[in-house]
Amino acid sequence: MSFTKSFKRVFVIGAILPLVFFSCQSTSKQDSLGDSNETKTSVGSSESEKSRLNDINISVVSSPNATSKGKPFSAPYNIHVAKSDGTSCANFSIIVEYPAARDVDSISFEKGTLVTDESGNASFSAPTPQFSAKSLVSFYPESSPALKNLAEASKATAAWNVRTNVTARSGILVSVVDYSQEGKMIVGGGSQPSTQALTAALWKSGLMGAQNADFHNSVDADDSARIQADAKRLVSGNTTFRYVVYGRVKYAEKMSQDAQGNWIVSLKGDVGALELAMGKVLLKANKSVSVKDKSQWNALKNAQEEMARQFAEEILYGL
Repeated sequence: MSFTKSFKRVFVIGAILPLVFFSCQSTSKQDSLGDSNETKTSVGSSESEKSRLNDINISVVSSPNATSKGKPFSAPYNIHVAKSDGTSCANFSIIVEYPAARDVDSISFEKGTLVTDESGNASFSAPTPQFSAKSLVSFYPESSPALKNLAEASKATAAWNVRTNVTARSGILVSVVDYSQEGKMIVGGGSQPSTQALTAALWKSGLMGAQNADFHNSVDADDSARIQADAKRLVSGNTTFRYVVYGRVKYAEKMSQDAQGNWIVSLKGDVGALELAMGKVLLKANKSVSVKDKSQWNALKNAQEEMARQFAEEILYGL
């Protein structure tokens, strides 16, 4: 029987198999007088399980590259389980915990069980992702509920990167409000540095349909219904535009200089995105950056561009 087929037989979505440890399981000696004291047996089993969990090393041998929403991962996640002395653990139960759904900024996870082969290896073929996210897959030993924290302490993780499947030419309106050091909106004069920086970052990421817009009052209020209404008025029925990305960039503290004369700019920001037709909010995230430079202007510009880069990454793995 091939390794892959063996994995398919033992992996159960959302279910936990009975404890199966075999070659890596410690066996405690029975009392020489046949003592059947339940408490003593329980304590002994608990200590044996603790010892076993403390002696387990899980490593991720390989993991798939990023995929996009609705497209299967190109390869499985492969792990190896061994004791601290390097001895492979055969027939050993491992919990895999992976992203299963997303609601705005919250990701929920499913669990399954893997059992290693005779060489201590196991493979997880992830289900085709139906949402975009930048998250993790975790692998840790199966254990009794009382020792769950100890089991999770030995977990190994691998990246679960799923990009948006929004096409390169899908229209995205971008409106990001900048604020002065005094906390007031900066409007007028065509000054939209963070909007321009985010649009450029989205283009660089391949979302070529991004376009600057200005809904500063609605964005300042963080009112998604108003933002949707503003956007609909702007596009006047143009169905090319499907999404609105909006955000706010403020100073976390006033600009200052260090002992070497570098200007320090610390910004905090939030970004959101909604689906234009129905107004559904798809993502919300908070970010912070701190940049220093000999030039005050460069420090601010670099900080705004770094914030835009982080915003763009959230959108790339959130729409």
